[in-house]
Amino acid sequence: MPDILATRRGDLAVPTFMPDATRAGVRAVTSDDLRGVGIGALVVNTFHLLRRPGIKLIQQAGGIHRFMDWDGPILSDSGGFQVWSLIRQDPAHGVIRANEVIFREPTTGEKWTLTPERVVQLQFQLGSDVVVCLDDPTAATDPDSEQELSVERTVRWAQRSREEYERLAEQLRAGQSAPRIFAVVQGGAVERLRRECAVALAAIGFDGYGFGGWPLDGDGSLLADPLRWVVDALPPQVPKHALGIGRPDHVVSAFDIGYSIFDCALPTRDARHGRLYAFLPGRAATRPRADQRFYEAIRIMDPPYRADHSPVEDGCDCTVCERYSRAYLHHLFKVGDVSAERLATLHNLRFYARLIEALRQ
Repeated sequence: MPDILATRRGDLAVPTFMPDATRAGVRAVTSDDLRGVGIGALVVNTFHLLRRPGIKLIQQAGGIHRFMDWDGPILSDSGGFQVWSLIRQDPAHGVIRANEVIFREPTTGEKWTLTPERVVQLQFQLGSDVVVCLDDPTAATDPDSEQELSVERTVRWAQRSREEYERLAEQLRAGQSAPRIFAVVQGGAVERLRRECAVALAAIGFDGYGFGGWPLDGDGSLLADPLRWVVDALPPQVPKHALGIGRPDHVVSAFDIGYSIFDCALPTRDARHGRLYAFLPGRAATRPRADQRFYEAIRIMDPPYRADHSPVEDGCDCTVCERYSRAYLHHLFKVGDVSAERLATLHNLRFYARLIEALRQ
């Protein structure tokens, strides 16, 4: 597994955790905040940015980096996950066809058509450092017949994406470098399909590969076997992205299996709801193990924290723990002060950065 992902915005040390800046912003915090807590890269969503504010507007601003004041690498998700989270969950949101996906806004009737080629074009227009092929995600519980169709579409769309990527890369001006391109492996919980999809994508050739589809079973447990099948079937030297995997123990498990890139909305979403992560005493300085409890989730609005004047986590080096108490954060959340979400988000992101630092060691 490589320890560096080289991008046109510089080398990114891996493993790495990328917060979801879905709509060109990590909620409640600024780009300076992100740099201050040790975040090295971000994920944006091509489909959501197409909807609002529009790709042309971002181009007019000078590209996604200038638009959101971020000078590090940016990976742009294709919008493939929304095929699952929107259309597969509710057909009123659109339709999946052999050569395209049509999203529909049920309340307004607006439509957005995504093809493999258009998705790559949009990501080049954004100025992303890592572009992701359009794929057709499924849940592990979907029937095998649907998994077969998903794999067939995903591989065929990846081939078209690669061809469009090559065409656009050849058109870059002298001195401009092309972004990286990742493909996403589908196949649900069917070992044969996961392996076949991974092998077919590797034969096309990409700079990295993601584990696609919903990564948890019905009980919220990580799909460890499918994650392992994908790693086993891919070239060992290429980066592997555990898309959407974000619970701390799940990150450690996926890293042990062979994944080095992680992204998830979990730490920032939990922060906004007053759920803060902290290493257990003595665990921050040791390499975390998924089979051992190494952290806790503190629900800061619970009554015991009203008069708790200790930091969120003793020994944490984030500005929140160095300057504020649990009681103060409890108070801010209770009175609805907007700074509560910012401080909680800063702490949780620093927790994840420290978790990644521990895995790198």
